[in-house]
Amino acid sequence: MGGTRFIGVFLSRLLVKEGHQVTLFTRGKAPIAQQLPGESDQEFAEFSSKILHLKGDRKDYDFVKSSLSAKGFDVVYDINGREADEVEPILDALPNLEQFIYCSSAGVYLKSDLLPHCETDTVDPKSRHKGKLNTESVLESKGVNWTSLRPVYIYGPLNYNPVEEWFFHRLKAGRPIPIPGSGIQVTQLGHVKVRKL
Repeated sequence: MGGTRFIGVFLSRLLVKEGHQVTLFTRGKAPIAQQLPGESDQEFAEFSSKILHLKGDRKDYDFVKSSLSAKGFDVVYDINGREADEVEPILDALPNLEQFIYCSSAGVYLKSDLLPHCETDTVDPKSRHKGKLNTESVLESKGVNWTSLRPVYIYGPLNYNPVEEWFFHRLKAGRPIPIPGSGIQVTQLGHVKVRKL
């Protein structure tokens, strides 16, 4: 689900390189393949020849159910889901799904000075990311095998929300980076091309 803006662009390339058959489900507002900086013409041609596309709106539940069930997928990577009701038609369409991998957010955690967070830390039901938290609850209640990633800041090429620029501009200018509170807070910057932890 997704695949044309940022994380999904790199994830789909990685999956294709590892020999997986990849289908992108998008609204069709952007090309499903775009050549990346530093990517050779041959690499781009090989990638774009191997991906498939389902065009539709994930909020059109009847279309989601019919198109996904007709194809029968083993694994779903949901990179752009925001609300719990968006995942139910996917699960209904794919009763034999082996794995659902969901890109959530560290924004689901209750604000705390105790860092870094662990997945068992208290969550904030009033978070602006509560839809992602509710999605995780639906995945758990449906009994599907699922994994949720809760990144903080992801940066790299094609980032449409460059939250890290503030830090790098200060570093480049030789200016200090103010750290609030006691100074022991840490944050996580993850590059979009990271493959292994």
